Amino acid sequence: MSPSLGAGVAIAAAIYLVVLVVVGVASRQHGSQKTLGDFYLAGRNLGVVVMLATLFATKFSAVTFLGTPAEMSRIGLAAGIRSGCLAMVVVVIYLLYAPRLHRLAHKHSFVTPGDWITHRFRSSTLTLLANVVLILTACNYLLAQLMTMGHLTAGISGGVVPYWAGVVLLTLVVIVYESLGGMRAVAWTDCLQGAMMLAGVIGLLFLLVPTPAHLGEVTAALAAAAPEQVAAPPWDIKRHWISMITVMGFAAAIHPQVVQRIYAARDVATLKRAFSWMVFLPFITTGVMFLVGAVAIVQLPGVGDADQLLPEFLAAWSTQSILHYLLAVLVITALIAGVMSTADSLLLTLSAIIAKEIIGPTLLKGVPEETLTRAGKLVSWGIVTVLVGIALSPRLTLWGMLELKAEIHVQVMPLFILGATWGRLTAAGALGGLVAGCATYAALLFAGLPQIWNLHAGLFALAVNMAACVTLSLRQRGSSVSLAPPAVAPARGTA
Repeated sequence: MSPSLGAGVAIAAAIYLVVLVVVGVASRQHGSQKTLGDFYLAGRNLGVVVMLATLFATKFSAVTFLGTPAEMSRIGLAAGIRSGCLAMVVVVIYLLYAPRLHRLAHKHSFVTPGDWITHRFRSSTLTLLANVVLILTACNYLLAQLMTMGHLTAGISGGVVPYWAGVVLLTLVVIVYESLGGMRAVAWTDCLQGAMMLAGVIGLLFLLVPTPAHLGEVTAALAAAAPEQVAAPPWDIKRHWISMITVMGFAAAIHPQVVQRIYAARDVATLKRAFSWMVFLPFITTGVMFLVGAVAIVQLPGVGDADQLLPEFLAAWSTQSILHYLLAVLVITALIAGVMSTADSLLLTLSAIIAKEIIGPTLLKGVPEETLTRAGKLVSWGIVTVLVGIALSPRLTLWGMLELKAEIHVQVMPLFILGATWGRLTAAGALGGLVAGCATYAALLFAGLPQIWNLHAGLFALAVNMAACVTLSLRQRGSSVSLAPPAVAPARGTA
């Protein structure tokens, strides 16, 4: 990028990073941090505004802002439609199971996703295996965020600030404020990050199509420059759409950091209102990123690294006027906010799972929750140290990493969605399904079959998983679980 743009972004980003640390310090004063529930769930008292902001900032991240334009430039119209459908499907899936899970979480003081699995199935083996899958996939997703930090800083500075420096600096800021305030710091900073992201997206929309007439021009130019990118896709591509939306939709709806936010909501009404507003956000975020990819096909056909497409686009536009320059600075700062908001949530969730589910029952068995909370902070530092080392030598594209993570992660879906909605699902059925699904996916990858008929291997694995869950559960008669909300006793003096 041009030196002037790089300097402006550096100043804006520096101010923003300092504010994040200040927010982390302030959040530390509003909680005791002596219990796991306070540190990891902000006292289970997130209101509608904070809940919506933290969901928005967590769900729309590196892949949305960098991966979606890149996929659009590679594939065309199919990528934009697919991404928009995926984002809306996720919200619908939330509403299938989240309210019931929230009621149980507050009643039984769940902290981690594993607490629900243990409560529902009473199987330590199943909980351990599910936690291993959750840890591996969350680490993969966090790694994607760290890689994006490097891509952003390298693209913003035109290579003056190297990839590795961006990874290290931004990760350091995340771990500092997350260690200071836990979920409360993450939620508060997510409010700031969500506002930055929304402002950045609106600014980017103005850059792309300042008037409705410009939208028509973009469409005409795209059709002329790359007609194959706007043509109706053949059936094999449509099959791929269905497969990806199914696998990634269910996987995204049960991300462990989202499950913890379900626990942290103040009440069910708060949760439902936040999810209701979430339905509209894909139109704003994914839609604008789709336009970025469309414009880039016409104006930036020679970009080598598709993951750098958006930074290159902003660099080209920032020289046109002072307004374009300021909007470019705003958008880039919002990109930094987006990747950091997802990274902090993933890191907090990984810390909670490892501290409470792995270290707590073994090395620190019987210690007070305050000690376990301190151990969780140390776990966070250990996780980022390892992942930063891996991120310095990336091997996959951002979207490729997301697909790989989703196909493994979706195998725990029956434990949450089927487990919360079907009382007949047993521990033996859930365990058999999880093992069968993971084994099927591993076997297909080992056989060199990541896709069959343009359908993801993870989709076939999920089908095997679900079939095993249902078959094994139905063989165990009389083992159904009541999933109805607890009855409320009538008040004294009433019938």
